[in-house]
Amino acid sequence: MNSPLPMWVFCTTSLRFSLVNDAAVKLYGYTREEFLQMTVQEVAPPSKLFTLFGAHKELKGKTGAAGEKVHVKKDGTLLFVLESSKPLPPEKEVTERMVIIQEMSALRKLALPACEAEKPVLDILHKVEEVVFSFNGHMEMTYISPQCFALTGYVSEHFYQGPLLWFNLVHPQDRHLFEEAIQKNKKGRKRFQFEHRIRTASGEEKWVLTKCFATLDQKEELIRLDGSIHDITERKQEEERLKFVELSFENSAEPFLWIRQDGQISRSNKAASTFLGYQEEEFQLLKFYDISPSLDMQVWQSHWQAFEQLKSLSIETMIQAKNGQLHPVEIHWSYFPYKEETYSFTIIREIAERKKSESEKAHLTEKTLKQVEHLQQFANIVSHNLSRPVANLVGLTNLYNRQNLADPNNLVIIDKLERTTHYLDSAIHDLNEILTIRSQTDQLLEVVDLQQGFLEAREWLALQLVSSKASLTADFSKGATVLGVKSYISSIFFNLISNSVKYRSPHRPLEIYISTLQTHQHLCLLVRDNGLGIDLEKQGKKIFGLYRRFHPNIDGKGLGLHMSKTQVESMGGYIDVESTVDVGTVFKVYFQVPVN
Repeated sequence: MNSPLPMWVFCTTSLRFSLVNDAAVKLYGYTREEFLQMTVQEVAPPSKLFTLFGAHKELKGKTGAAGEKVHVKKDGTLLFVLESSKPLPPEKEVTERMVIIQEMSALRKLALPACEAEKPVLDILHKVEEVVFSFNGHMEMTYISPQCFALTGYVSEHFYQGPLLWFNLVHPQDRHLFEEAIQKNKKGRKRFQFEHRIRTASGEEKWVLTKCFATLDQKEELIRLDGSIHDITERKQEEERLKFVELSFENSAEPFLWIRQDGQISRSNKAASTFLGYQEEEFQLLKFYDISPSLDMQVWQSHWQAFEQLKSLSIETMIQAKNGQLHPVEIHWSYFPYKEETYSFTIIREIAERKKSESEKAHLTEKTLKQVEHLQQFANIVSHNLSRPVANLVGLTNLYNRQNLADPNNLVIIDKLERTTHYLDSAIHDLNEILTIRSQTDQLLEVVDLQQGFLEAREWLALQLVSSKASLTADFSKGATVLGVKSYISSIFFNLISNSVKYRSPHRPLEIYISTLQTHQHLCLLVRDNGLGIDLEKQGKKIFGLYRRFHPNIDGKGLGLHMSKTQVESMGGYIDVESTVDVGTVFKVYFQVPVN
């Protein structure tokens, strides 16, 4: 220790000085007692190692090491030295190392300019968001920028004092990434980067992007590793959110489509492909109105204009699958802009079951209303058409002279009783026939030829047609087969033709023209005449009522039209009328048609 060169010995565990010579005391300005209370880091702090010369150059052998370093004297002056060290034999499990210092006076002249030149670099490093670091060839951290505190919760000194701190911060499941990177580095790859997780001082988990550049010597061995660390936690969280949205979109049970303003389909999910039969690539060749027959470009544009105002829009329409099948659907459009374009996030809900339920409900409601109407009619019939003859019977029996059977009035009373009972029997027969028809609404329908029913009715009415000199023509070229009951259809022809004959005009020859017309869901039978006609403004609501008569001077019961209406409705159809007084009448009977 009597060397003229500064020397000291320090404990490799605590880093405290255990011996120091006079030359060191003289050079550094500390007393011997002060030295023995200090650690080597107070003389050669790691934060000073990142200088113009870079991380210190280690020339490490089996027993010794040397390198250029920057030390700090007691008065704060920087001291550029060549530091050589070697291990001492351990005593009582305490390992120590002896260090010899050689002042580099030539470099002293360059030190101040170098440090001044270094200030802008350090200023920049302090201002950037990334954490900048540097390791030596032995993977000992020689520099880390102050931003490390914001990222990890540790200050620079923590990393200098704990050589393994940085590696311990890396998430255990991601440490293999460092091992793989080091192995690639040994194969000559100088630049590499990877994303991984770290755990901060508070236990928080963060995602970071680490970029590294390795400096290798002539033997392709690492002598320095520089890099940066960027906090990408927010980006990774956003990626996770997007991934969740993507998974939700793709795996949703409901069909989803992304549609541009021009109607072009840009995205679809699996449910849409399953529902409509198109693959995603096929969807992207279509516009929305290509799969919605009720829409065209103009209708789509009008929908979009309303959509832009409301930001949300729902409609019910039909969607056509790839195989041509039509599906009733409810479509909900949600408006949003993205990258200077506007899109609709479209949810498609199949409503076939709902429509079926609504149809069944409507049918049941209609049926209930008809039953109520029928009950009201039946009550009226009982009240007016049955109560009157029954009252007559009671009155006549009270007038009958039982004490004097030879009373001439008894013969008159018996005659009236006979006529009243015939009327009552006829009314009961009519009611029974109507009730029978209404009770058989669930009987099976069959394919019936209208022309055959027409011929039967014409034969029954042959005498009336001849005596009235009526012209009767029929044209079934637009359709002749319907679903129905044969006897009902013959009866409908009979009632409507006989009605035309009965209410013919005395001022012109009777012409009856029968034809058919195909509609969307029915075959329409038209029975047209040039008879007296009916004032529908006055009688329109009563025309199909039971026992309704509109020409009192002409014989009739007012039963035929009501019977025809009852028969048509029992077969799932309906009847309508158009009429003008003294011009004529057209009855329109709508029948169900067989499925091809």
